[in-house]
Amino acid sequence: MKRKFTSPILLAAGFFIFCSSFSSPCSAQVSKDTLRVMVYNTLGFGIGSCQTPTNASIVPLYTYLKRIIQFANPDIIGLDKMQCVKTSVSDPNGISSASFPDTIISESLDAAYPGRYSYCPFTDLSRCLAGNSELVFYDQTKLVYVSTTPMYSGQEDFDMFKFYYNSYLNVTHDTTYLYVILCHTISSGTIDTGRDGQDSTVMNNLRAMFTQLPNVIYMGDFNTRTSTEPGYEYITQTSNVNYIMDDPPFVPDAHLTYPDNWNSGNADQAYFTTTTRETTLPNSCGTTGGAKDWYDHIFLSPWIVNGTDNITYVRNSYRTIGNNGNRAGLDVNDSTTHGFNTSAPDDVIDALYNFSDKYPVEVTLAVNPLLSVKNIQSIPGSIKINNPVENNLVMHFDSFLNGQNMNMAVYDVCGRLLFQYTFNINNSVINKDISLVPGVYMLHFTSGGYSTTLKVVKE
Repeated sequence: MKRKFTSPILLAAGFFIFCSSFSSPCSAQVSKDTLRVMVYNTLGFGIGSCQTPTNASIVPLYTYLKRIIQFANPDIIGLDKMQCVKTSVSDPNGISSASFPDTIISESLDAAYPGRYSYCPFTDLSRCLAGNSELVFYDQTKLVYVSTTPMYSGQEDFDMFKFYYNSYLNVTHDTTYLYVILCHTISSGTIDTGRDGQDSTVMNNLRAMFTQLPNVIYMGDFNTRTSTEPGYEYITQTSNVNYIMDDPPFVPDAHLTYPDNWNSGNADQAYFTTTTRETTLPNSCGTTGGAKDWYDHIFLSPWIVNGTDNITYVRNSYRTIGNNGNRAGLDVNDSTTHGFNTSAPDDVIDALYNFSDKYPVEVTLAVNPLLSVKNIQSIPGSIKINNPVENNLVMHFDSFLNGQNMNMAVYDVCGRLLFQYTFNINNSVINKDISLVPGVYMLHFTSGGYSTTLKVVKE
């Protein structure tokens, strides 16, 4: 379902033509400043749960999770629908021991990437009513945990975890904050006022905390069947633009359009997260029938989508790990109907089948010093650009620049230099056609000792 663009950037006849691919996610080889965010319904992962009854060993599940983490390489891991974990040794309500998160790190995460992960303190104001917990693990070399804020408590707790990025992002020694909310909503029924209430509670709490949403991720198993459920609409299609959140396959990637019923159309199959299993094998836990619904989402605030504060969603990086788009009604590892599932190595595909009945989903975010530049100019106002741009770039130049040769370099959100060109400023307004793929770009202008950097959002 990913699209790959090879569109030329065209800035008027005789200006230049530059061709490149812009849709591939930033990779570690291109830029070390990325954050991969993964969320995964674990089907009650815990000792003595449905997946691991008292006479079965949990060790294979640790191994399966390790292999999935090795492949996904996430910097933030949200594991929802965990068997309820005690918040402390003295917690009377939890099921899994308070040491279970540490065991997950030692047996699965450290086994995949030694010394990389820690986990956030979490709450249990719900007193383990539904038997589930949500845990967030994070790359402690990239992120520093700040705080945990309860956002909902009832059936189970939804917490918001605050981080700051563990590097300075520009010459003023700024960093940036990131907020991650993890949830697992009520699953009963095609329409459920209970889960609508859970979603609205979280969003109303955000409204009470912020005048507009900062770098916020709201992710987990939302159990929604269609885009017209009130809870989903309250998150993604509210009339108050200060508190809307984007579901990347719809906005900004535009692979899908609203309204949508994602258990009925071929266009949605690559995003289905329920289920990896056609039958009751390898156990009777969870849901059967193969991929058929899209319950697990990663919602992003516009600040992240547009790169307002140093963190930017990498276009087309949203993926359902292991779902190659033709798994509807099939096991994730079925090879007889549509051939082998080559979206991941065979052992990863088998791990997805055995660990949970849900597919994990993941996005890639770019964090780069270039993104921290907010229209920094040696002479403020000397160059102005219409922003956001559509198919036309209008550059306004101050009079003192008239007649000068100007070098313009354009970078993407990964910090990759896309092109650079030198041109003469022969007018106070220069209007150029532009066919950039939608996204965030940095335009860096230099002329002698003059330097200006402007952020451009292409819609």
